[in-house]
Amino acid sequence: MGFLTPNNIKDFRSLYTLQVRYLLSTENQIVKGLQSMIENTTDDQLKQAFQTHLQETQGHVSRLEQIIAEINDGDVDDKKDPIITALIGSGENIVSESDKGLLRDAGLLATAQKIEHYEIASYGSARNWAQVLGFSEHVELLQQTLDEEKHADELLTTIAQQTNQRAAAAA
Repeated sequence: MGFLTPNNIKDFRSLYTLQVRYLLSTENQIVKGLQSMIENTTDDQLKQAFQTHLQETQGHVSRLEQIIAEINDGDVDDKKDPIITALIGSGENIVSESDKGLLRDAGLLATAQKIEHYEIASYGSARNWAQVLGFSEHVELLQQTLDEEKHADELLTTIAQQTNQRAAAAA
């Protein structure tokens, strides 16, 4: 199949290939974004959640590279995802427009949850498309990542409930 170029989505397989290439871009960008979030948060529980998710995200990259190599004739490349770029940019804005502390932590939590929700939707679609295409090994890999993303979102929700209350009370 080789690299997809603009206007080269001709069938369901090429659509699926594009989706996983976007996901690889997403995860690569998230690795960088999480490193910044770890540096800019003050809440120890949140910092630990970001560090754990950074390790998981590096595993997501490996899984996606395996999938892409199998469906893209051994070529492992990503396709820049403008949506995740914008979401990570909103986190950068929070860092630049707020002082380090609970308020920033609450903003970074909201950004992280937006990213998780985007990933959950993207991985859900990719997993379903892999299933339709009969890529059972891909389905398992994508489901594993989807489960990790859902767990990360649940953890962030729990942390947000505490952090948001503390940030509001401190203001």
